[in-house]
Amino acid sequence: MKILLVSNMYPSEQFPSYGVFVQNTEAILQAEGFEVDRAVMTKQTSKAAKAKAYAAHYANIIRKGLTGGYDFIYVHYAAHNAFPLLQLKKLKPSVRIVTNVHGSDVVPEVASQEKFQPNVKRLLQQSTAVITPSRYYEGLVKEKYGITNPIHIFPSGGVNAEIFRPQPDRKNAQLNELGLDPAYRYFGYVGRMDVGKGWDHLLNGFKRYVDAHPQEQQRTRLIMVGSGKDDASFFALRKQLGLEELVIHFPLMKHADLAKVYNVIELFIFPTTRKGESLGLVGLEAMACGTPILASRIGGILDYVEDGKNSWLFEPGNPEALATGLAHFNNLMPEQQAAVSAAALQTSGEYELSNVRPKLSAIFNQLSLLTKEDSSS
Repeated sequence: MKILLVSNMYPSEQFPSYGVFVQNTEAILQAEGFEVDRAVMTKQTSKAAKAKAYAAHYANIIRKGLTGGYDFIYVHYAAHNAFPLLQLKKLKPSVRIVTNVHGSDVVPEVASQEKFQPNVKRLLQQSTAVITPSRYYEGLVKEKYGITNPIHIFPSGGVNAEIFRPQPDRKNAQLNELGLDPAYRYFGYVGRMDVGKGWDHLLNGFKRYVDAHPQEQQRTRLIMVGSGKDDASFFALRKQLGLEELVIHFPLMKHADLAKVYNVIELFIFPTTRKGESLGLVGLEAMACGTPILASRIGGILDYVEDGKNSWLFEPGNPEALATGLAHFNNLMPEQQAAVSAAALQTSGEYELSNVRPKLSAIFNQLSLLTKEDSSS
């Protein structure tokens, strides 16, 4: 089976984490025996470069779609790829499109993203099938667009256990590799510094926590990994709150280094406020390292977090509730923390790459069988 993978987000040497789950999906399909070509775009840093790259990307989608002889076109990020695919569908109605929707595809984060919604709806209606990362997101898609074509669940490429795994024996070495002082214990965050990611609520919640527990200022540090459009606001708020010594910032990291972070922290904090948080793969990656998470009670996170059993939940956008969650974690006995950590690790196994990989191939094999039956009837 020949598949064209389409995405406006794909990793590059400069931005290795940008759209990495799209690359993971490609690897899964190839490992399952599919022939995969791609029409993808890497991250650009200027408006002019971005405009030029999108023009070339759109032309490439249409050119390959018309001439490539693909069994399916598999698209990630419906919002930014719908326009050329809809044009392709007009030129060649027989093309079969499988659309993977997630994040702001369905729930725009800013007003400027609303303009994509009519095309997203048309693309989903014209897709042979739709793939979503979670049961939560499947419900959103059905409710918002009223589509009747098949919807399948596939959890964003899964978690690579070769990278994200517990490494307790290497903790001191990893602290040293990250340049961290072993005299402290650490909490952690991984995510873009962008709207809806909750980095501001985390800073405010952590500030409340250390103010209410002054002894924590001497023994606890918060690691925040990520960059984005709100970098300047992040640094300004960290300074305003007097957290420059307590909050350690790293820019975007490769997965191997993220695994080190997940392993040296005691608790991963996932403060998103996005209704479009379609799964939350970073939370699962932390859990795969045996690190429980304190996460917003929202979105696809609810597919895998059982509050108090394998991690903990708090009210989204509420710094006070986040601070309370940190205090609750801090008050647990070591054996209680260990039990939740073990449950987190067990849950992450359900999303491990080798367990989810057959699900994607099964979706395409089923669709291929159905299209063959339709063409012969």
